[in-house]
Amino acid sequence: MHIIISLPPGPTVLTAVPQYWVQYFFRGTPSELYEVNALASTYLWLVEAAASEYQLASTALREFWATSESLDFPMLRRSISHFETCISDIHRAIDTYRRLRNHKSRDALSVHLEDHKPEFVCDKVAHRFRNVRDAIHHLPEKIGKGEVTEGQFFSLKPDGPEVPHPTEAGQTNKTFDRLVIGPHELSFDEIAQTLTDLAVASERIATFQPNRSSWGKSAF
Repeated sequence: MHIIISLPPGPTVLTAVPQYWVQYFFRGTPSELYEVNALASTYLWLVEAAASEYQLASTALREFWATSESLDFPMLRRSISHFETCISDIHRAIDTYRRLRNHKSRDALSVHLEDHKPEFVCDKVAHRFRNVRDAIHHLPEKIGKGEVTEGQFFSLKPDGPEVPHPTEAGQTNKTFDRLVIGPHELSFDEIAQTLTDLAVASERIATFQPNRSSWGKSAF
C-alpha cells in the first residue's frame, strides 16, 4: 500500500496577532466595552491556537507514515490529539466571532465586521465543525444513544479513499485527506481553508481603528 497524505498547509504566520496586541496595549482597545474587547481578544487567541495545533497535527501525521521500519502509534495518537484540539478551537473561534459580529451593543467593531461575512459564519460550515467537536467531547453519550454504530470510527481518525495502484499489481494507493468520527467527517482542505478564513477575519479585527475621541469611560 502506497500512502498519499493530502494535507494542505494552514496559515503558518498570523501577522494580525502581534499587531493586535501592540495596538491593544500601546494605542488602546478596539472598543470601550469590556464584552467586545473580551470577545475580540478571545477570538485572536483561539485562531492562533487552532493554527498552531493544525501544524503540530500535520507534522506528527507525516512523521508517523514516514517511519518505514515500524509504526509509531504514539505519534499517530499525538497527531489525533492535536487535530481534536484544533477542531475544538476552530469551533470556539467561530462561535466567538459570531457573538462579536452580532453583539447587541452595535459597537463600531461589530458593525465593521458586518461588512465581511466569511464562509465560516454560515450554519453550513459552522455546524460541520460543531458536529465533529460534539462527537469528540460527547463520545460515550453518543455511543450509548446508538449514534455511533458498528463499522463507524468511534475515535477521530485520519482516513480517505483507497484505490488500486495504476501500475503495480496487488498494490493500492491510500490517500489520507480527511478526519472521520462516527457519521461525521471534515476534509483537510476545508479545515485548512477555514483556518485561512479565520486568519483573514483576525486581520480585520487587528487593523480596525475606532474613533476613541467619542468614548466616555476608558475600557481599561
